[in-house]
Amino acid sequence: MTSREKPLNEVGEVTNLMANRNYSKITGKYSKITKIYMKSLIEFTDSDANKEGFKDLSEFRQYWEKNIGEWNPSTEVWVHEFEVVQPQLKPIE
Repeated sequence: MTSREKPLNEVGEVTNLMANRNYSKITGKYSKITKIYMKSLIEFTDSDANKEGFKDLSEFRQYWEKNIGEWNPSTEVWVHEFEVVQPQLKPIE
């Protein structure tokens, strides 16, 4: 999952916005959005931080403060859950 200050996509959409664009180009893998919802930062747990790609909540918070801004527990963010996919190529007509 990835959390952002605003919703970036819609459920069912396949995108490369959740991952580094070069990663998508190199591997051919993209993210298919499976769920979007709002959550306060105070509600985040170590398990959520793991899903974000961090070892624990402390590491996630450090990243947030360095790259996003102040860690205000009452701040609500948009959580995007996704699965990694390799999109089907459309045949050339």
